[in-house]
Amino acid sequence: MPCWSCRAEVSRDDLRCPACGRLQPLQPGADHFAAMGLPPRFGLDAAALERRHKELARALHPDRFARAEPRERLISAERARRVNDAWRVLRDDRSRAEYLLRRRGLDPAAEERAAPDPEFLEQQLLLREALAEARARGDEAARRRIAEEGRARLAGLLSEVAALFREAEAGGPDRPADIARRLIRARYYDSLIADADGAAPR
Repeated sequence: MPCWSCRAEVSRDDLRCPACGRLQPLQPGADHFAAMGLPPRFGLDAAALERRHKELARALHPDRFARAEPRERLISAERARRVNDAWRVLRDDRSRAEYLLRRRGLDPAAEERAAPDPEFLEQQLLLREALAEARARGDEAARRRIAEEGRARLAGLLSEVAALFREAEAGGPDRPADIARRLIRARYYDSLIADADGAAPR
């Protein structure tokens, strides 16, 4: 793509034009990974991701472009906004996983509506009933056990999500529907844990 200022050729990964040094806009269709200059993969190092965010935030800070021409100031503001949006999504494993699935045209919520899992829903109903009974009895030990069981199952699901992504990124089979199913189940455990950790009724 040519530089907007000097028309020299600029590669997709260039923040600035190598010829004139002008800040370049993101290329059309750039996603969160492109905004951060990162490969579209689940296995990102958290510390490296944070360093990249800080590096780009400094490079795109408005103070650096206070005397730039209007177009470059606009590019700076837009790229800074896109970097911050990307950072909010990619820094969290689960939101990054969901974003990767959406990039492939797969929405976990739509998957759940299309193919609910009766066995899992029955399991959730039993846990909810056990929690309601524990609250009715004022049994705080039982309530805490249910919360801990929910946390353990949630941790197991998220570990499986990471393993499925690692397998695919290492050249193994790509199983996005299996990942989506686990992310859907994780939301149920989020809700269960939040309810179980809530203050007991007075």
